[in-house]
Amino acid sequence: MCYFNYQTSKKINKIKKNLIYFIPLFLILYLLFYAFTPQSYIKKQTVLFRIKKGYSLKTVSFKLYKSHIIYNPYLFYFIGFITGYSRYIESGTYYVSINESPASIYYKFVNGKIATAKITVVPGMNIFQIAMLLNRKHIVKEFKFIKASFNENVLLSIGIDKKSAEGYLYPDTYIFKINSTPKNILKKMYNEFELKTKNLKISYKNLIIASLIIKETSGGKDMKTVSSVFHNRLSINMPLESDPTNIYANNLNIFKNYEKHLNNIERNSGKNNKSHNRTDGRKNIAGFIKFYFSMHLKYLKTQSPYNTYLNYGLPPTPIANPNIAAITASMHPLKTNYLYFIATKKGKTIFAKSLNVQNNNINRYLK
Repeated sequence: MCYFNYQTSKKINKIKKNLIYFIPLFLILYLLFYAFTPQSYIKKQTVLFRIKKGYSLKTVSFKLYKSHIIYNPYLFYFIGFITGYSRYIESGTYYVSINESPASIYYKFVNGKIATAKITVVPGMNIFQIAMLLNRKHIVKEFKFIKASFNENVLLSIGIDKKSAEGYLYPDTYIFKINSTPKNILKKMYNEFELKTKNLKISYKNLIIASLIIKETSGGKDMKTVSSVFHNRLSINMPLESDPTNIYANNLNIFKNYEKHLNNIERNSGKNNKSHNRTDGRKNIAGFIKFYFSMHLKYLKTQSPYNTYLNYGLPPTPIANPNIAAITASMHPLKTNYLYFIATKKGKTIFAKSLNVQNNNINRYLK
């Protein structure tokens, strides 16, 4: 009996001894399997995941779990804890996918592989159109970007001593971080403007005229001739009567009304919520603002300094962002006697020296 107990005890001790090595090995292998295995190889799901400053590793882990990117937040947390990654996670917005392993996700977070998006600003785009593009790419909300573009303190901080950034945002292809600040975007685009125009002595008047030219022509060989029309009209104190300025006036009014609407919501939110941690009503507003970019007869009566049918001279600011060609055309117009022009349905520009010829051209090419 003693012999049997001794042999049994010896076997049990051997099993225990093996388990001491086997269990940690099993846990390590399981942890490695989890760390390097995506949640799914078949499903495709990519989300924008934002890590704000001050987020703990636990918060990050459970937010990933709620976004259905990882299936076990505790193991994700444990990996970050034992490796020390939690101390090096950088705040920002990331693209994360269900097809990525936890190790791959940690690599992004630790190395700051923040999500970016590429945009192309076409010559003639204005602040409103750029804002729409930035919003679609999740780079910044329309409202925030437009508001900053008319904020004189923000503009002064990046070197623009004007009431608007319009005209100074050079058309080009840019790569921005998702959820960038409006100031950083404006600064990058203004720096490009400074670089491209460093050898030109551009007056603000010429920059405004260049914005009219690029809007009226969309580029091309007629820019210097169109420039001559604007210069000729200005020289005889004749209204410019440029449709794009009236469209700009309408969109500026849309933005101002939208801003008032947000301010009213914010004030009402403050009145209805007496707690210290009140919810900002602006957060409930959608990012898209409905702008219009075609001309309507009703715009002719809009009371605005941008209405070049009712007012003489130039609008107070540029109405778009011109390229070098348009800026050069504004500075060096052709010498002509033209006072009118129209764009035909085929894209050709027809010029006229008198209203009678202009009306004939309209009847011939546009009706």
